[in-house]
Amino acid sequence: MARSGSWRRGFGLAVALALAWAGTGALETEAQTRLTFSHHIPTTHILHAAAERFAGAVQQKTGGQVVVEIRPASQLFNLRTSAEALQLGTLDLAWTDLGSLANWYPPLGFTAMPFLFTDFDHAYRVLYGPVGEQVRREVRERLGVEILSLGVSGFRVFVTKRPVRSAADVQGIKLRVPEIPVYVEMARALGTNPTPIPAGEIYTALQTGVVDGMEAPADFVESTKLFEVARHVTRTYHIMTEVSLMASAKRLSALPAAQQQAIKDAAVEVVQGWYKAENMKVQEAAWQTLTQKMQANPSPDVASFQAKMGPVIDAFVAKVGPKGREYIEAVRAVK
Repeated sequence: MARSGSWRRGFGLAVALALAWAGTGALETEAQTRLTFSHHIPTTHILHAAAERFAGAVQQKTGGQVVVEIRPASQLFNLRTSAEALQLGTLDLAWTDLGSLANWYPPLGFTAMPFLFTDFDHAYRVLYGPVGEQVRREVRERLGVEILSLGVSGFRVFVTKRPVRSAADVQGIKLRVPEIPVYVEMARALGTNPTPIPAGEIYTALQTGVVDGMEAPADFVESTKLFEVARHVTRTYHIMTEVSLMASAKRLSALPAAQQQAIKDAAVEVVQGWYKAENMKVQEAAWQTLTQKMQANPSPDVASFQAKMGPVIDAFVAKVGPKGREYIEAVRAVK
């Protein structure tokens, strides 16, 4: 009997341990952190591929403890509302930009100033140097948003029906621009007749003469086949399009320190590594395609354009205050 009682006690202990182990496993599964990554971009775009790589890197670096669930193509939020949701803590991660955050902290709109960034290398030196660190700090403190990594999408080019060698060559033309104040102000400062029309109407507007030219990133010009209705393309690098991987600081800070670091490391690895290299290939390939299908000018007199941007810069500073000029001067100081 003693032996039987001992066996029963041993069996009972084994069952208890098994149940305890099973319970622990259930708790670990339930404790797995799931983060929602919303963006406004189609799944065919390189930024979606970068989001997928980021999600994979986070899962690998956290040993599966953090899972990033991607909701693309504005399923949850668009560009502006995602920036707002990050601040409210109702969204974990997003591709968004400083221009969108400028709705809440206007000096961040400096990134859209025309002819401020000279080329990709200059943009990277700014974003990944002291200026970028200052931006990240102020965005965290003022808006509660953690910029995991700043990034560059591309630069815009001019597409026209006549050659453009300097700013004098665009004077008087009807130029399609987006319905964004700084673009309209830039067009007006160049002496063009700014004509804001929806993107879907650009092809017909060029074809029928409603406008004489437009400006957009090279890959947009290629994908919409605007080379069929306009003969000339000019690589002016007039406005840099920034796109960055951001997180809710509130949501991020609630995670264990090791997981926070893993997420930050994954963002830098993907955005400043893989995406930066691949996006450069995409942008250059688009430009090369345009050079084959259009009369291309890769090196216009950019200084003549820059010389006309004083009123645009002054209007921006008057609107947002001295902090806006501080950012602009800091960018110009980076060589």
